[in-house]
Amino acid sequence: MKHHVLSAAAAVLMFTAPVAVQAQDVTLSRIEVQTDLSAYEGSNASEFWPSLEADLGRAIASVVTVDETAPAPAIRVEINKIAISGSPILPDTGEFNEMEGTVAVFRGLEEDVTSGSQEDATPNEIERSFPIKVSAVTGEAIVPEGYTAIPPSDADFYAAMIGGFALETVERLDE
Repeated sequence: MKHHVLSAAAAVLMFTAPVAVQAQDVTLSRIEVQTDLSAYEGSNASEFWPSLEADLGRAIASVVTVDETAPAPAIRVEINKIAISGSPILPDTGEFNEMEGTVAVFRGLEEDVTSGSQEDATPNEIERSFPIKVSAVTGEAIVPEGYTAIPPSDADFYAAMIGGFALETVERLDE
């Protein structure tokens, strides 16, 4: 009888699941996600992953409580690099293994977390910001005898990268 082993992305998702459960005591009033890859000439990530902003927003929302009426902070996540081994030009498959961005934590309940002005520091004042960098690494694990290794699909890697970025964001909110 042959058994199957799913590597890398599935392992990342399985090992991060307990963290997701612990992170749910974080409450946010709003989550905004933006992508700005303009600093990297020739970046083609948005051609392959047009729903990245929505997907990341949903991933973060799935591990926190979102209450728009709560006196809780709001966050703006800006993804500014998606790359495959350092290159912002993804291959024809669209696969990537690096994702970088910045998370800004605001206070206030305005519709747009960026609406606060320099003169009026009360609504939506930035409390802090921090960088997030996530990299997927596949291990060259030894497959046990009688098992068949199944490499992760592009969708597995995408889900692992988005999920990992979301979990790291929420974990850093608690610092």
